[in-house]
Amino acid sequence: MRNDYEVARFASIQAGYLGHNQVEALGFSKSAIKHRVDTGLWVAAGRGLYRVNGITGGHKDLLRAATSILPGNPTVSHESAAEIHGIPYLPRGMSVVTVHARTTHDFPGVRIHRTLDLVDEHRQLIESMWTTTPARTLNDLPAVIHPNAMALALDDSLARKIVQVEEVERVFNQAARRGRDGCGVMRKLLEERVGDELITASRLERLGFRVFERGGLPRPFWQYPAPWDPNRRIDFAWPHVCVGCECDGRRWHTRVADFQNDRNRDNLSLSHNWRIFRFTWEDFNKRPEFVIEQLRNAIAA
Repeated sequence: MRNDYEVARFASIQAGYLGHNQVEALGFSKSAIKHRVDTGLWVAAGRGLYRVNGITGGHKDLLRAATSILPGNPTVSHESAAEIHGIPYLPRGMSVVTVHARTTHDFPGVRIHRTLDLVDEHRQLIESMWTTTPARTLNDLPAVIHPNAMALALDDSLARKIVQVEEVERVFNQAARRGRDGCGVMRKLLEERVGDELITASRLERLGFRVFERGGLPRPFWQYPAPWDPNRRIDFAWPHVCVGCECDGRRWHTRVADFQNDRNRDNLSLSHNWRIFRFTWEDFNKRPEFVIEQLRNAIAA
């Protein structure tokens, strides 16, 4: 009876499911397993899989069961991983797992993807479940969602700093191959957002100081701590006059989420009597006189 109690407790965190290896580890012999299936206490739910009658669970419990029972390095992925990482614009409440391509097992209520290229570098342990990293998750999603939704999910993830574009690009280069679902979509999205060369912080710093010096502006502080948020940095700041300058170094148009985040930050700065100016990389390169005029007037005022 104690074994049945342990089984029920164990199954309650796995949506009622148990793997054959798990029940053997709990001390059940083949005859004891057969007896419980024959009497209806358990249901044979698949190859090496049992379900304890009367126990259910949500999609997280299903994920926990699938990643504990399935062979082939089962990993929470796609929409399920997106939910765990907080990647927006995706359906919630799904149970999706990726396993090695040689694995042919199924799992009730779980959508299973099979792959040959899921390496350890693309996985991390979250809530006791192996889960694809944010960068790998974003590279997997184009195969299952519309390109427009994928663009929004990628842009918002970058804006919220869930992931860096360099990480997404690196995983793409590691996993991309001819015929891989969604590969063309992600290649196009990255080309739009990265271009021929990433605009690094060091390049931005050098360009900014060069423009300000040529325009005759006082030398600003670089990456100055924002008075309203110690974790926030202002790209260029003149703290004696409460003026700051932010440069968007991405070669792509900002999305709705970026716009809202910027407005929220601007409102915070205004509440502390700071004026924050925002310019694009193209402004610094092609319209430096416009940048200088705006900042000179603000500093003088």
